[in-house]
Amino acid sequence: ERVASGSGVVVASSGDGEEPATFVLTAAHLFQGHPDTAVYVRFMGPAAGRGKLPARVLRRGDVDSLDLALLRVPGVALAPAPLVDGADVRLGEAILIVGFPWGKRLALFSGIVSQVPMETTSDGGAEDRTGPSIMVDASVGNGVSGGGVYQEATGRLLGVVEGYRTASVAFKDRAQTFSFKVPMPGETFVIAVDQIRAFLKDAGVRAEGE
Repeated sequence: ERVASGSGVVVASSGDGEEPATFVLTAAHLFQGHPDTAVYVRFMGPAAGRGKLPARVLRRGDVDSLDLALLRVPGVALAPAPLVDGADVRLGEAILIVGFPWGKRLALFSGIVSQVPMETTSDGGAEDRTGPSIMVDASVGNGVSGGGVYQEATGRLLGVVEGYRTASVAFKDRAQTFSFKVPMPGETFVIAVDQIRAFLKDAGVRAEGE
C-alpha cells in the first residue's frame, strides 16, 4: 500500500570503479510517521524502463528546520543535476519546477523567484519561514514536494520544493457545500542550494562540480 509519494532530483552518482549508485534528494516530510516503510524510486529518461527501484534513506533532516532527505538507489548511476552558485540566485529570475503531482504524471511548472531572504540565518523558531528558504510564484500541488527548482536560463538546480500554502475555496448549491484547497501563487517554499550543499557534505556525498 502506498502511504506517500513525492518528487526528487538526482544530485550525485557513484564514481568510476565504484558500485553503481544514484543519490536522490527529496523532502523529509514524505517519511514523517512512516520511519520503517519501504522506499522505491522511479526514474524518468534512460532508466524509466526499470520500473520501481528499491532505495535506502541515507540521511534525513528535521522536518521543522530542514525538510530534506537523501536516498541511495543501488544498481544504477545516472547523471546528476548541476548546482547553481548560491550567489547567482536573483529576485525576479525565471525558474522551472519539475515534479510528479499526485504521483501519476510528469509536470513542468514555471514562474519567478518571488522572495529571497534578507539574511542567511533566522533568529525565529521552527515556524519562522523568513529564514534561508526562498519563495517562487509557481503554483504546484500534492506530490511535487522534493521536486527540483531550476534556473530557466542555465538549467542548473537552485533549490528543492519544500512545501506550499493553500487557500480554501467553497462552492455551494441548493443541497450542499463543496470545498477544496488550491495552491496560492507566490507561496511555494524552496530550500536554497547553499543548504543543499551543506546537507550533502554532511552526508559525505559530493554534488556535481564540487
